Amino acid sequence: MIHTSSSLRLLLAMALTVGFFNTGCDKHNHTEGEVITRVTVHLTGIGNSFNQEFEAKDDDGDGTFNSIDPISLPAGSAFMCRLHLYDDTKTPVEDISEEVAAESNEHLFVYAVSNATMVIGNLNTDGNGAPFGLESIWTTALASTGSVKITLYHEPTNKNSTTDPGGEVDVEVSFPVTIQ
Repeated sequence: MIHTSSSLRLLLAMALTVGFFNTGCDKHNHTEGEVITRVTVHLTGIGNSFNQEFEAKDDDGDGTFNSIDPISLPAGSAFMCRLHLYDDTKTPVEDISEEVAAESNEHLFVYAVSNATMVIGNLNTDGNGAPFGLESIWTTALASTGSVKITLYHEPTNKNSTTDPGGEVDVEVSFPVTIQ
C-alpha cells in the first residue's frame, strides 16, 4: 500500500507540474493576458472627406471573429489608418490599443494585401525607430476586390519583416476589401 500511495503522489506531482507548465500565455487573441474581442480599422481620407470605421468582432473571445465588416474604398485615394483593439468581455469595455502602444517595442502589426490594388505603408514606429504599425497609410489604385490581413505579433524577432517577423500572434483578422 505504501508503494501505491507513493506512486499516486508521484503521478499527482507530475500531473500538477505538467499542468503548471501548460498554462502559459496563450497569445492568440490576447496581449499581456488581455483578450482582444474587437478590431476596429478607422480610415480617414487624406485630401478627401472619407471617414469610416470597419470592425471585426469575436463575440465570445475564443479567437474566431464572428463578424467582419467589408471595407469599401474609393479608387485612387489615400487614407490614414488607425487601429483600435478592444476587450468587450470587460465592463466597462477595455481599450487595449493604448496598452499595445505603450509596449510598441514588443509589438508589430503586419498588413498583407491580397488581390486588391492597394498599398499599405508608412507604418508608425516604436521607441527604437523600428516599424510598429498601429497607424499606417493606405493608398488605393484601380477598382478591385481582395482582402487585407492584419496580424499583431508579440515580441517579434525581426521587426523589419513584412511576412513572418517571428514572435507570437496576439490577433489576426482578414477584412474583405472592395476598391471602387
